Amino acid sequence: MMYLYMFVAIQIMATLGAIAAYRTQDTRWPFIIGFNTMLPVTCIILYHADGVAWRHLMLLGFVGIYLARMNWVLLFWFANTGAAKLKGQMSRKELLGLPVIVANTFGWLYCLPFLWTATRTGGFDLFDGLALGSYIIGTVFHFGADYQKRRFKSNPANKGQLITSGFWGLSRHPNYFGDFLIYLGFALSSGAIWGLAAPIANVAQYWLDAIPKNERQAAQKYSERWINYAARVKCFIPFVL
Repeated sequence: MMYLYMFVAIQIMATLGAIAAYRTQDTRWPFIIGFNTMLPVTCIILYHADGVAWRHLMLLGFVGIYLARMNWVLLFWFANTGAAKLKGQMSRKELLGLPVIVANTFGWLYCLPFLWTATRTGGFDLFDGLALGSYIIGTVFHFGADYQKRRFKSNPANKGQLITSGFWGLSRHPNYFGDFLIYLGFALSSGAIWGLAAPIANVAQYWLDAIPKNERQAAQKYSERWINYAARVKCFIPFVL
C-alpha cells in the first residue's frame, strides 16, 4: 500500500508540474514542483516505517532543510541556476515532459535510501555520523557556492567576469559537488548498499549532462580566461578530481 501512495503522490506532482510548464512556458515551476516531490514521498515512507523516531526526525530535517534551500534558490536566484539556461534549449514537448522526469526521479530514485533509513533501529552509529558530516559539508558547499555566485553576479563591476574565488577557487562546480555530498549523506543514513543508487544517479547526471554543457558554454563565453581557470582548478572534487 505504501508504494501505491508513493506512486499517486509522485504522479500528482508530475501532473502539477506539467500544468505549470504549460501555463508558464518556463522551467522554474516544473523544477520547484519536481524537487518538492521529495517531501510527500518522505512523509509517506516515514508514516509506514517502524524505525526509531529520532532517526525519522533527522531524515525529515535533512529533507526539509534541503528543500527550503532549493526553493529559495529557485524562487529568488533562479537566473543564476542551470535550470534557467534550459528554457531556451528545450522544445515545447520537452518542456512538458520535464516535470514528469524530475518528479519521478526525485520521488523514486533520490528518495530510495529513505526506505532503509526509516526502518533502521538502534542508537546513533557510524553511518549516522558520516551521514550528518556529509550532509553538513554538502550544504555548506551547495548553498555557499550559490550565494557567492549570486553576490558576484549582482555586482555591476563584475559584469562579464568569471568567478574564480572562494568556493569557485576550490572547484569549477562546487555547488554540484555539494549536492552530491548531500545525496551521499542520504545514502549513508540508510546503512544499505542500495542507498548508493541516489548519489550515483546524482553524480552521473552531472558528469554526463550538466557539467559538459556548462563547461562548453563557459569555454565559449570566457575563452582564454576559462582555459586558464580550468587548468588551475579541479572540475568537481576540490584538489582531487
